[in-house]
Amino acid sequence: MVILILQVIVGLFFLFTGSKIISGKMADEFKRFGMPSIFNFLTGLIEITSAIGLIVGIWYPLAAVLAGLLLAATMLVAAFVLLVLAKDSFSKAIPAIVLCLLSVMISMTHLI
Repeated sequence: MVILILQVIVGLFFLFTGSKIISGKMADEFKRFGMPSIFNFLTGLIEITSAIGLIVGIWYPLAAVLAGLLLAATMLVAAFVLLVLAKDSFSKAIPAIVLCLLSVMISMTHLI
């Protein structure tokens, strides 16, 4: 039951942030990273699609597994971008790392 609550919370979080990213409100961050504007759209689309997958995954576990793995990969890339490309401090990458681990945990729970 706890994992389902976490799954919903993570799903809603990514639905919110994905919408914010795809709307262009974070375009300056993507420019700061030296990425073309298409990455703004693609990242938002991945987050929104995966968020829906996590919610659907309540009834169809395979959707949660796939969505969680996609989100984990996305957050791993986000942490890499923050640390290596943007040269931000480790503390800036902690949210991405935590979200990566939570996404992996959700996926793995549905595999067991």
